Amino acid sequence: MNGARMRRLTDAGMTVCLFFLMGFPFFGMTAHMAAGTAFFLLLGLHHWLNRRWVFSLPRGRWNAVRYLQTGANLWLAAVMAALLWSSLILARPVLENLPIPGSMTLGREMHMAAAYWGFLAMSFHIGLHGDMAISRLKKAGSRTRALASAAGRLLPLYGLWAFWDRNWISYLFLQNEFVLFDPGESRFLFYLDHAAIMALFLRLGREALCLARRRR
Repeated sequence: MNGARMRRLTDAGMTVCLFFLMGFPFFGMTAHMAAGTAFFLLLGLHHWLNRRWVFSLPRGRWNAVRYLQTGANLWLAAVMAALLWSSLILARPVLENLPIPGSMTLGREMHMAAAYWGFLAMSFHIGLHGDMAISRLKKAGSRTRALASAAGRLLPLYGLWAFWDRNWISYLFLQNEFVLFDPGESRFLFYLDHAAIMALFLRLGREALCLARRRR
């Protein structure tokens, strides 16, 4: 398997895990911990497969695009570090000898905020690296291009409503200490809302990249 295919599969696996993790109340703690472990293993593989980016940082010319992508990567790395730390704090009842500092209250609050910030940061990150998907769409049939174009316009608008309706601001800034969840909610609608929120921040990432390219 070549490197490009491995990267695509790794990124797809991380995205699937991310959506699964956001639906924690549907699946319970054991499944959540298993999916979280898989997510961080895939994240480690993602960094290994893209390690050349780290080594390239001291070299080359810095322009608006590079500053944007590096800033977004650092934002994502900081959030993922907080998410991993808080995950290990919350895992202490299971992993009793784990020497991780921090109270359970700190772990719970950090985990909730980092999960929501991480979802947005990953979505924005994907938007910055969507050139391959766009080039493939250009080669697709006219009906596929029309559907993709409509989805690219309508989903982010719906995502803006879902972001507000689900009160994400309160979770991002810890105005709520617990996630409000309706146990009778449709899984389809839950994941449709989250896919739309991802589409919104993916679009924001794409627009930010286009703006940075014009400032080269």
